Amino acid sequence: MDDVASEVGLSRPSVYRYFADRDDLLVELIARHARVLNERAQKAISRQSSLPDQVIEGVLNIADNARRDPLTRYAIDTDGSSLSQRMRTSGISETIRAEIWDPYLDTAIANNELPAGLPRSDIHLWLGNLTKMVMRGMEEGDGDLKRYRSILRRFVAPAFASTVP
Repeated sequence: MDDVASEVGLSRPSVYRYFADRDDLLVELIARHARVLNERAQKAISRQSSLPDQVIEGVLNIADNARRDPLTRYAIDTDGSSLSQRMRTSGISETIRAEIWDPYLDTAIANNELPAGLPRSDIHLWLGNLTKMVMRGMEEGDGDLKRYRSILRRFVAPAFASTVP
């Protein structure tokens, strides 16, 4: 915390006015970094015309960026540390997922492409876990973006295909 205070030109007690401890500071740093990733992902997602394609490109974009960037990776694939627990209990992980996916889910519901009653937190959790799985698979050499795009089209796209009459 001394280094952080020195870098921003504040005293250590001043830093503690904003952040209770090191983990609070790190949670905020990870959240801000994840939001930058979300902005980049939004560009790839918004070029797609259907919800299934938006989901596929969003998952691939986030997974690919997360496997290359340690801070983004941590936002996607937390470990069992106290920091990870703080991210979950603070709700920041859920908030970050909602910020990226809700605009597309809202549009799909408004266009009658997705039932309105689906629990958003379940969709967010499922997409987060799917992204983590794709990221790990690419890291382990199980496939590249092309292969995962094909897999997601076969197995994930049907879950988001228009099912509302």
